[in-house]
Amino acid sequence: MTLFKKNHKNLSYHPFLEFLIVTSTLIAILVPIRIFSKIVFADEWIGSLGVISVILGLIIFLSKKEKLGIFGQMFIRQIIKNHKGKRKWIIYLQTIFFLSIAVFTIFSIHTGNNDYYLLKEQVITEFYKQGIVIDSSLNFDAIQQISSQISLEQQVEAIAALPLLTIQNFEIFSVVLAVTDQLLGGWVMYFWQIMLIETMEIVVLLGITRKLFLKKT
Repeated sequence: MTLFKKNHKNLSYHPFLEFLIVTSTLIAILVPIRIFSKIVFADEWIGSLGVISVILGLIIFLSKKEKLGIFGQMFIRQIIKNHKGKRKWIIYLQTIFFLSIAVFTIFSIHTGNNDYYLLKEQVITEFYKQGIVIDSSLNFDAIQQISSQISLEQQVEAIAALPLLTIQNFEIFSVVLAVTDQLLGGWVMYFWQIMLIETMEIVVLLGITRKLFLKKT
């Protein structure tokens, strides 16, 4: 049994429309699953390893078996395009970029929490003297207090200066990330751990889909 009628086997839409349909559908499916896995596995981020790959693998399998009808056809066409032309290089470069950023961010937070622990604690102590408590849980009051002390322009300038800070003073950069991660209840580290996992899964899926679909075109 298919989810769409088979008599639309050769039906296709404008390439950009197909891209929007496939992308929005995947987002609608995968984002709630990712949020749910965070709730289920809590801080055990490694417990969610492979969750998205399983779902995508199922979609790929059902599409190849023509069990998803029109959507399956569009999905396969988008996969094939991912391995051709400019889109291929965009995806490859984007994958390398996110993989590099994820590894570097995780390393920086880890370094701030360990190698520069004393400096991090000094920063947290200074905040505490100002009545701002930074503990291991997400603290909206502390975030609001810090934000109220820094103008929007200063916040933008600080964010813009972070890339340069990685070169000029990595110690300060890693401590800033570590304190920010603790202020946000560990969500910064969790986000980039998941980004690393997803990027690695994408690399695997790219290899699998290349063998499954590209040889037919």
